[in-house]
This record gives sequence, structure tokens and C-alpha cells, in this order.
Amino acid sequence: MIPGPKTPMQVAKQTGLHLPHVSRTLGQLLRTDLVERVAGQRRGRLYAASTLGQAVFGGLAEERGDRVVAPMIRGAHLRNYHHWVSTQFTSTAADEILIGAGLDPTSLAADGWYPLRVALEALDRIEARFGDGTYETIRRMLRDETPNHSSIKRLLARVLPLSVLLELGPNAYSREFNHGRLEVEVEDHRALVRNYDWISSPARCAAWLGTYEGLLRALKRKGTVTKVGCMLHGDPSCGYQIDW
Repeated sequence: MIPGPKTPMQVAKQTGLHLPHVSRTLGQLLRTDLVERVAGQRRGRLYAASTLGQAVFGGLAEERGDRVVAPMIRGAHLRNYHHWVSTQFTSTAADEILIGAGLDPTSLAADGWYPLRVALEALDRIEARFGDGTYETIRRMLRDETPNHSSIKRLLARVLPLSVLLELGPNAYSREFNHGRLEVEVEDHRALVRNYDWISSPARCAAWLGTYEGLLRALKRKGTVTKVGCMLHGDPSCGYQIDW
């Protein structure tokens, strides 16, 4: 729960979630006594963490440290999804994907923070609607959209060797996500990139694969990207080997 009393509309605006999703979540928290109404009626109701909720949050923070923070992602990623679906299909379809994931496409801020789970749901919805279950559609989308991403544009603008650009990847990762980390090892014309994401999924794995392929394409470099490790299969990280 966001600190301080908030109306459902305020929570929706600050989280980027669709108002019905916020209302349902608040209802669930109310039923578990983690949140309480502090004032107002109907649309004007104010909600805040209850004494029990504050105690639970405090206990989690003490036990788990920064992992109590919900994993978030910059809105630019979601806008890229919207752009690709609009270009390949229709703007109506793109709006429906984000609305179905609980977002308002008319108020999506590129620099805003949005729950990672919403982004993952959007990816799954795109694959379910336009893909064939192999997640090649997600891979192609990210391959196409990588050059449009602001962090990638900043890296490309430096006109540096690919090996140096890859070594700058961890800094770009930390700007785009409030969780996890990226590690890069470069030797000659090969790099091993390890993604330590808190949450992974088949769609997210395909998205990363497409992102690294898109980077090679944007630099007009011939090369290959191979998945060499996966958290979904028990590995500590998702690994991607880039050869050029």
C-alpha cells in the first residue's frame, strides 16, 4: 500500500493500474485487515495501511530487505509493446492489450514505474492473441523495438565498440528496472550476459533474446545470440551468449 491515505483513483494514477484492478485489490486487502477505510464514502473513500498491515510490511522489510519492494519496470517498455502492436495490427488492438493487463494506454508515461507483473501479462496477452505459443512473436517484437528504446538510443549515440556498449549494459538495466541485476563478461568477439531477474517467464526470456538480437541489428553487426541458461530450468540466472 502506498504510504498515507489515498483514494482508489490516486492509487490508480500513481501505480498506472486500471481503476477496477485497484478497487478489487483494495477489497482483498480490506478483507484480510491489511488495509482500512479512514474516511469518505464510495468514490471519495480514503484507504490506508492498517496497524496489522504496517506490522506485516515492517516485518517483511526487516526480513527480506529491498525485495519487499514490488518489482517494477519503466513505462517505455509498455509503450514499445503498444507501438509494435499498433504498427503490426491496429491501435485498437494495442489499447485492448494494455487495458486487459490493467493499464490505461492514454496515461502511460515512458519514465513512470509500473508493476512488472503487468508487463508480463501484457506480453502473454500479445502472444496469446497474435502468436502461436512458441513466443517467437514476442522475440520478434523486441527485436524490432529495441532501436526505439531510450536506453538503447543513449548507448548507440555514444558510437562505441560493441564490447564497450555491452559492458555498459548493467547501468542501463538499473535505469529500467528497480530489481535484479545484469552481469556481462566480454572476451574477444564473444560476450556472456547474465540476467538475474527476480521474476522470469517464457515470454520474458523470449523478450530478452529478441532484445540482444535487436541490439546487433541496430549496430548492423552480424552475429548470433544463444540462450545458455534459464532460471525457469533451475539456473541462478538467464544466460545469453552473444557472438559477433
